[in-house]
Amino acid sequence: MKKYLISIESEDSKRLQGFYAQKTFYKYKDDFKQFGIIGKNLTVSEYFEQGVAGKEKPMTPGELGCTLSHLAALKDFLSSEEAYAVIFEDDVIERFEIDFDVLEEQIRVTELDSPLFLSLGGIQMKICRKVKGKQQSSQLFGQSVLKVDPLFYENLAYAYAYLVDREMAKILLDFHKPPRVYDQWADLIMVSKQPFSIYVSYIFDHPQIENEKDKSYLENERDMMSIPKKKSYSNFSYIIKKIRGFFLQTYKLSI
Repeated sequence: MKKYLISIESEDSKRLQGFYAQKTFYKYKDDFKQFGIIGKNLTVSEYFEQGVAGKEKPMTPGELGCTLSHLAALKDFLSSEEAYAVIFEDDVIERFEIDFDVLEEQIRVTELDSPLFLSLGGIQMKICRKVKGKQQSSQLFGQSVLKVDPLFYENLAYAYAYLVDREMAKILLDFHKPPRVYDQWADLIMVSKQPFSIYVSYIFDHPQIENEKDKSYLENERDMMSIPKKKSYSNFSYIIKKIRGFFLQTYKLSI
């Protein structure tokens, strides 16, 4: 399994030291490959071509840099012979120590559908609590696994901890031509010509934002997503989603 860290921090930074101080990441420190593209360091033409041209809403330099960093990791993964890649952002929080070799074995045993995107954290966040799908009989490290229904991809956010197989990596790279905000899963299903599966589990945590002034642009964007607003889809689609939701489950958190 390939292991990646998405971060623009230097090796001696307090943030990166905190990441590797966590037991799960410390023992695999030499296995992690870091990608971090600083959006504001792109040339004007690079930013315009990739983050502005043809878009209804321009990406911020930070959003573009984040997406490009994730894509660089996916490209590196596909250049290897590994079956899976696990990708983390540097603000991820370890809930309990895990072994990545055991994680890979558990995924193989559970036989999750491919192309596979497995979110390892984010479903516990407030804006994701409306996500619904089918609860799986198997667990990962004692944590529930939910297969997200495609109608609820629009309620899913965050990409600070996840696993993909090779086919899913190819789908994501095709989707981001040109780059988009990375965790817009509802758009992915509209564009992808190939079916895929998204599963969620709560194995890694993420910092809670306590103060408005501490929120990043991305956090504010996600808050805006959770504010009630006029639906972009038809009344018929809305009704279908509501009806389907009655037969689906939300994620069962194990605290």
